[in-house]
Amino acid sequence: MATRIAGGRRFGAIAAWVLLGCGGVHSQMAPSTSLPGYRSDTESIQLISAVVGGKNIFIPSTVVVTAGAPQTLSIFNTTDKPHGFAIPGLDVQIVLPAGEEIQVDLPALEGAEIYRIGCHLHPPHRSATLVVVPGR
Repeated sequence: MATRIAGGRRFGAIAAWVLLGCGGVHSQMAPSTSLPGYRSDTESIQLISAVVGGKNIFIPSTVVVTAGAPQTLSIFNTTDKPHGFAIPGLDVQIVLPAGEEIQVDLPALEGAEIYRIGCHLHPPHRSATLVVVPGR
C-alpha cells in the first residue's frame, strides 16, 4: 500500500531541479583515490590477552593503525599461562609470558590491509584483527 504525499509531483520537480542545478548527487564527491587518509598521534597501541567468560581473547579485538609509519604494539598477558601472539601476514610470532607485557615493533605498513592476529600456541583461542588504513 502506497501513501501519497501532498504535492508529490511538485516536490519531485523541485528535487530534480536542485540535483541538476548542483551537477548531480555524485559530482561533489571526490574519487576514492583522492581521500586524504588518516593521521595518528599514538606512539604505542595497547592490547591485552585475557580470559573472559572462560575464553581467551585479545582486547581490543580490532586494532586500527595508519599506514606509512612504524607502529609499536604493547601486549599485556593478564593470564596465569603463557600465550602466543602471531600476525602470520607480517611474520610476527612471539610468546607472551604470564603476567608480563611485551612490545612488538611493526614496520611501516601499506594502507588498506587487514591482518589476522592469533595465538599460535593455542589455535582455538579467539583471534583479533589488525586493520591498516591509509595514512596522510
